[in-house]
Amino acid sequence: MEKYIISVADLSSISIYTDIEKVSKKLSETNQIKKTIPVTIKKCENANTIEEQNNYILILNNDKKYVEINKVLNIANILVKPEELFFPDITYLTIGMLANDLQSKGYYFIQSSVVKYDDEHSVMIVGDPGSGKTTMAFSLMKEYGFKLIANDNVLVSLTDNGLETYRGTKPMQMRYGVIKDTFPEILPYVNELEDDKKSNWDKKVFIDNYLHMIGSQYADNSIITDIYNITVNANGSTYIKEREDIDKLLFLHEQLTKQIRSNRYALVSLDTPLPSFENEKFLQERYDMARKIQDKTNVYDARGTAKVLTKRIGNKYGY
Repeated sequence: MEKYIISVADLSSISIYTDIEKVSKKLSETNQIKKTIPVTIKKCENANTIEEQNNYILILNNDKKYVEINKVLNIANILVKPEELFFPDITYLTIGMLANDLQSKGYYFIQSSVVKYDDEHSVMIVGDPGSGKTTMAFSLMKEYGFKLIANDNVLVSLTDNGLETYRGTKPMQMRYGVIKDTFPEILPYVNELEDDKKSNWDKKVFIDNYLHMIGSQYADNSIITDIYNITVNANGSTYIKEREDIDKLLFLHEQLTKQIRSNRYALVSLDTPLPSFENEKFLQERYDMARKIQDKTNVYDARGTAKVLTKRIGNKYGY
């Protein structure tokens, strides 16, 4: 078996043991997990036995399809045929298991784009898939010099100053249709796509080469002052409206909970939903955290075109 250690800073880690070449290859490819989770990946010496008593995933080649997840010990045992394995299942499972361990230490993943606008402070952009989070983050970086903290998931915790970021995903993917229609200047810097049945709006490509070319900057630590729940439209009126206190509280609690409850994910390879990693022990702590963040962070609903929203949000911070 090969062994990999997936770590979030020095706060949490999950070991992955596997004898499936496909899994090893994906784990060795830099962007396959790092585009979704802000982690480091270390390949270890081959292992004959499991060295840990908790916090590990075992994935073995077997004709029998089987999954067992122990949420108390944070262990997953998976049997599957390599040709039937859908690798994103491993990514989503790893997110949930890391989130399970991190919640006991007061840290949470929030699925969002985060960009830093001065030496200490940042804004968080949240929304449904396809709502325009990456578009807005990219536009603020390009037009106003914001620094990228996260493009998919960011690790946060509560400090005396408010909601603080520690690590975020740096690889940036954008829908090919958005690039062609809105940012054609990126096209020479992305890999040519294979001609397949997916539409341009279903295909995503990495734009990191372009970001490096224009001198984009990156960061990790910041205090989030504002959160925008965003929907980018091709046309129509633009508005940015602050949420009332009770709506802010419920919204913040929901964002802190998403990756723990795993409601949006399923292990497609194994025909089973990904179980929730909710732990009642931490419910009150997380609610109290959301209430404290509520007092220090503004939450807005934002709708409109990318151009107008970028200008209004960018100008707010003194640019």
